[in-house]
Amino acid sequence: MNDHARRRAAALLSLAAAAAVTLAACGGGGDQADSGDGPVTLTFWSWNPSADNAATYIDAFEAQHEGITVEHRFIQYSDYVNTTQLALQSGSGPDVFGLQVGALTTQFAPLAEDLTLYAEEALGADWPDQLPSSAQLRADDKQVALPWMVTGGGLVWANQTLVDELGLTVPTTFAELTQFCAAVRAEGLTCMAHGGKDAWHNIDVYQAIVNQIAPGELYAALAGETPFDAPAFVQAFEVWQSFFTEGIFDEGALGLTAYPDANDAFRRGEAVLIAFGSWQNADTTTTSMEAYAETYGDAFDTSTVFMPYFFPQVVPGGQTGLMFGGPDVGFAVASSSNHKDEAAELVLWLTASQEGQELMATTVQQPALVSVPLDLSDVMTPEQEEALEAQAPALENLVGQREIDSADVRTALGDALAAVASGQQSAEDAADAVQAAIDASLQ
Repeated sequence: MNDHARRRAAALLSLAAAAAVTLAACGGGGDQADSGDGPVTLTFWSWNPSADNAATYIDAFEAQHEGITVEHRFIQYSDYVNTTQLALQSGSGPDVFGLQVGALTTQFAPLAEDLTLYAEEALGADWPDQLPSSAQLRADDKQVALPWMVTGGGLVWANQTLVDELGLTVPTTFAELTQFCAAVRAEGLTCMAHGGKDAWHNIDVYQAIVNQIAPGELYAALAGETPFDAPAFVQAFEVWQSFFTEGIFDEGALGLTAYPDANDAFRRGEAVLIAFGSWQNADTTTTSMEAYAETYGDAFDTSTVFMPYFFPQVVPGGQTGLMFGGPDVGFAVASSSNHKDEAAELVLWLTASQEGQELMATTVQQPALVSVPLDLSDVMTPEQEEALEAQAPALENLVGQREIDSADVRTALGDALAAVASGQQSAEDAADAVQAAIDASLQ
């Protein structure tokens, strides 16, 4: 048995004794081979888990993996992509890093190790059935990352405590939404916080709109199977623009980031609504409320009830209750890592072990491992539990993926939405611009 084979066997035996799944190692090191013995320090970068809750996962992992220490770095998503990509390209990046599906997976594929064999050795030949959302994290015939949790867009969150104090009802139609927002603004508050500086937040709202008009057609158009300049997409741009002209979003929304700007405004009670998806489900838990009290100070009321609702019907006859998404976060091993085997153990523990996924479930996120159910034990109220359970059918029957595979098309759609929102481009011209980007991407 050669040195590398011995290292693989040692890793397999160690992990089998420590965890409920078999985590084996394969592949070589970066500039240097994996250490094989002695203490190892892994660097782990993410925007999720955040600095607040990463320690829970790391402590549990380290307790089961003697000799492996994990140093975590939290980076706000608005800075995450550029910071991480530049570091990986320069050889100074992390061993393990977070990814999203779509353009980000494609963009980082050359910098990531193929995790196919790791997953197969850990879970068996049927591992894709156990992690069904993993297909969205493939690029260039490579399993770039493994999914940690599954989330969907197509929701609006309400500060229910504030809604009740104002004597209002969360709107279910566009007419109700405009009236609701007028009443909220009259109280000196923002109606719907929005991070229009971030293209992804704009694209999320656009997807919620267009999926009501023509469910699923967006994804066919992005694949070149149907024209993007069709009436449904033009109408969706017009509805999107009305969120600005009708006062649903504040005038300064295009200058705000989703995180932390819009998110902080919502949590501090400065805004009543926000168009985030099920990745925000932890806002229903007692643990999160206690953490927010530390973050936002004594002014934050830990009894605040944040409630998810399906996106209101913004077009007459539009189909509601639909969600779009997939793996919200996946974890990858850097090709440049000198400790690929140990890094893969961390990724597999987070994504494919019973304990790691059960910890994920306590955050009220849908675990990627199908054998692990959602954990609602920390949810504050029965009404919130009911709202979270109502998401399950939509998450099991997602209308399409949330992220766009082509970075150029994603940029074109983001630019078009910003231009329409600011009145610099018509809905028709915006649809034409996105169609041109799709055509170019398919050549």
